[in-house]
Amino acid sequence: MVELAIPSGVPRGEKTSASAARILREAIFSGELRPDETLGEENLARQLGISRTPVREALVLLRGEGLVETPPNRPAAVRSFTAHDLREMHSLRAVLEGYAARTAAPNLSDRQIGELERSVERYAEMMGNDAMLRELVAENFTFHNTIIEAAGSERLESMIRQTTAMPLIYRSYLTYSRENRDSALQDHRKILAALRDRDPERAESLMKAHVLWARDVALAHLPLIDEGAESATGPA
Repeated sequence: MVELAIPSGVPRGEKTSASAARILREAIFSGELRPDETLGEENLARQLGISRTPVREALVLLRGEGLVETPPNRPAAVRSFTAHDLREMHSLRAVLEGYAARTAAPNLSDRQIGELERSVERYAEMMGNDAMLRELVAENFTFHNTIIEAAGSERLESMIRQTTAMPLIYRSYLTYSRENRDSALQDHRKILAALRDRDPERAESLMKAHVLWARDVALAHLPLIDEGAESATGPA
């Protein structure tokens, strides 16, 4: 296993297992930890300077996020994703996030609408700057997560997390052309307009189409996604 670039110290008030999960999550997103790479508890505990118990808890958290696999009688490993996985997860996400948008439409507060408006503005400002890839991907998640949270269902939120292959989404952004990023921005604007109009059917239809579009772009660039992971410079 690679020696991780680990920041010193745990932020005040952050649980040790949560800190370990955050460090490992960022290493997975950035490609520092590669698909199928073994995550030995003893080795991780040594590198992180903590006991094995919080490492074990961190791996459980990451397994719940779909980032780590823990086969019986074998050490944990970074999850690998195939074209089939990508197609299936995006297709499920389209249905679930469409439902989230439909449910959120009549319930969004003025504050949440404002958050979505500011997210769209920030996305537009960063879109042409390749050096801001990390921030651009984070802004994309901010937009989607604001809608998911507004749906007000912990069960739905948990199901969407299970179908969101975040490392793949991050790596797919490495291949996005300016045209692709502009298409994503226009989709966000259309979804926002439907939500602002409190139109559940239109919000659901637009969100489903947006996620399916992202699926097709990612599938079309799948070989480049794998190559891009090797040259990625930072986590989402």
